[in-house]
Amino acid sequence: MSRPDLPRVYQLIDLIEDRAHHDSYFQNFEHSIEEGAEKRSVWLAREKELQRLDRESWDFLKNEAFPYLTARSHCGRGWEQFISILNQARAYNFLLDSGCSEIRFIPRIKGKESPDLEANLDGIPVICEVKTVNKSAQEAEARQSGASMSTLATLEPGFFNKLTSDLEKAKSQMVSYNNSLCVRHVAFVVVNFDDSLGEYKTDYYEEIDQYLVGMPVAGIEVVFFNQRTCFHNEIMMKNATVINEAG
Repeated sequence: MSRPDLPRVYQLIDLIEDRAHHDSYFQNFEHSIEEGAEKRSVWLAREKELQRLDRESWDFLKNEAFPYLTARSHCGRGWEQFISILNQARAYNFLLDSGCSEIRFIPRIKGKESPDLEANLDGIPVICEVKTVNKSAQEAEARQSGASMSTLATLEPGFFNKLTSDLEKAKSQMVSYNNSLCVRHVAFVVVNFDDSLGEYKTDYYEEIDQYLVGMPVAGIEVVFFNQRTCFHNEIMMKNATVINEAG
């Protein structure tokens, strides 16, 4: 697998001045995807997501990702910020598949809250903010130290506190940008559970669905992106929309 197979991924790689630097995300990339079938499939899927962006949107997202290509966290979180930026492409594709037109990323204005994307659906403005809920601090510390942690079959209260906080922040960003009567506010959420294999993922989403019955944050639509994991099932929710990643 080479540059022709992953043209937009390699455009990101080309932004890095020193790929061998220990803080560079794409260190030994060619070797790792050649030797690792799982990593290869992940980046082929990412390439397909990135390819769907129009040229202007791709240039915007690429520039957003640039500062984080070498911004490695040394607290067990690696390059979470970089991957969170790429997750915005998934929200763009969701809007595209929903029939939206005029999809564009919203430039950031210093000192002012703003969401990630806006679009038009049959004359109705759609505003979208992307949130990535990453692993807990305890899990990050355990992975950094090499300590083993037991995988819990149920989500802890801290997860729901974080989810609610992210949804509240998403609403604040969207309302600040456009709070007209007819606008749709969409929070697009990607969750990286502590259970990285996804063994309990179906149960987790059932818990989240129940948690959303009372909708802790009113006035927004919630969309979850169900990423493929080793243990992977399609998810359906009553109180949120789920986009199941294709195989």
